[in-house]
Amino acid sequence: MTIQQILMSSLIENSSFVEDFFGRKNIKILLSGFFKKFGARCPTGSFKDYTTGLTLYFRKKKELVVVSAGNVARAFFYKASVLKRPLTIVLPEYALEGLKIPVPPSKTVTIYAIKGEYNDAIDFSKELVAKNPEKYEHEGGLSNEWRIKGLYRLFRRLPRFDVYFQAVSGGVGPLSVYKTAKYLNRKPPKLYLSQNLPYAPVLSAIKRENPPPPELAEKILAKVLSNARTNIELLSNLIKETHGKIYGITNDELLKAKTAFESFLEEEIDFSAGVTIASVLKAIENNDLNPDEKILIHITGGGYEKVKKYSPSQEQIIYI
Repeated sequence: MTIQQILMSSLIENSSFVEDFFGRKNIKILLSGFFKKFGARCPTGSFKDYTTGLTLYFRKKKELVVVSAGNVARAFFYKASVLKRPLTIVLPEYALEGLKIPVPPSKTVTIYAIKGEYNDAIDFSKELVAKNPEKYEHEGGLSNEWRIKGLYRLFRRLPRFDVYFQAVSGGVGPLSVYKTAKYLNRKPPKLYLSQNLPYAPVLSAIKRENPPPPELAEKILAKVLSNARTNIELLSNLIKETHGKIYGITNDELLKAKTAFESFLEEEIDFSAGVTIASVLKAIENNDLNPDEKILIHITGGGYEKVKKYSPSQEQIIYI
């Protein structure tokens, strides 16, 4: 097994376990979390740590409002605390448990905890910005170019691959993979994305089905994938243009794949990474991959217990 450190992430190549686990060769694992054993050291445990620094550095005219159900909130909370930058985070109240960072939190950060689901937090953030446009502006998610450029620093350093696997919520990762390939004058890889059933809004849109009812978001384990307000048309077009696919993964499939892969890492991966692993197994089972294709599987988060040290103070949390 070869392990190559790439910025805060690590690339696993030539692993007999990976080949045996998936039953095929030409598979590389990109680890973007906090996995000390493998040299991956994302400060808050996910690939979202690549997306925050440039955003906070270049967008200083107004206070940014970040809406998130997990990894994005934690990554921005950490970076704003390090830089002592003003920041407002809006998240569902259930996500407060995951809002712990490896440094003492800065009082420059305000947190709105919303009763309800991710979509309720999104609605509140829009109202907040609309009422105070002179003070606030949305961070932007998929439309935030600095998020894309932040991940470009990672993806441009990787060896070429033909297929890219990742569970998807907002879509910043796949869009950055696509734009990086275009910038390097390469053919974009096939984007094989996945979501957690029964709440899979991107999958429903691509299948031209009605959006899943919001209450189904409560039933999925990978709650960071419950964003139904991203640019689904753009994601659909990326999947179609790259001849990619999107998979629906049940909680049972997620847990089985997550548990099995954790036995290799001897580390915890997040639920969305379990969705990713399960989607690779499903693609192989469905014969969706050509034998000679080079596969990159992005494990986008894990090892959280090692980085969750400091919670926000009650004084900086506003319950809505």
